Amino acid sequence: MRRAARRTAAVGHRGFTLVELLVVIAMIGILAALAIFSFQKLVKSAGTSEAVAMIQSIRAAEEAHKAETLVYLGCSGCGPSGCAPGAGSLTAYYPQTNKKPDDRKWHWQNPNHSDYACWNLLHVSADGPVQFGYSVVAGSPANAPPPTSLTVQPNWPAPQEGWYVVQAAGDRDNDLSYAIVVGASFSFGSGSGVAIEKDDE
Repeated sequence: MRRAARRTAAVGHRGFTLVELLVVIAMIGILAALAIFSFQKLVKSAGTSEAVAMIQSIRAAEEAHKAETLVYLGCSGCGPSGCAPGAGSLTAYYPQTNKKPDDRKWHWQNPNHSDYACWNLLHVSADGPVQFGYSVVAGSPANAPPPTSLTVQPNWPAPQEGWYVVQAAGDRDNDLSYAIVVGASFSFGSGSGVAIEKDDE
């Protein structure tokens, strides 16, 4: 009688089988992989939020400059006094002194940059160091907007008045594959005037 009772007690307290443990480990592995993928996606989208916020700030500064002077101001690649209408380069980025974004952050106020004085005329400021580089080209109705670094070029309308195009580029992993964010005085993309193309980090 005692042996039967011991056997019943032993059967009631048996542990997990190897197969059950392997199934649980596999499930935990799958959930961890999904969590890592979701986290990476979140980090990548957060990486472009700086650029979107700064482009909106530059757009507001351009509109304020136009309200005061009746023209938009292009600052990229032309030196301290700014660019003639339609001149400049969307790949001459500020505040990077070498004009190429990389994996370092730069303070927005960079007096060593050749376009520093022009950017000061726009009164654009940043809360802290920025990782993206920014460029702005402006023109009149007689000038065609420049091509951007987006893979698919925006279909700009024929300018009927002054315009500007702002481009931001970032390379957080320093692989020369840039995340590009473009804003403009024109409506394009989703109608917001901002288009985003992320790199393949």
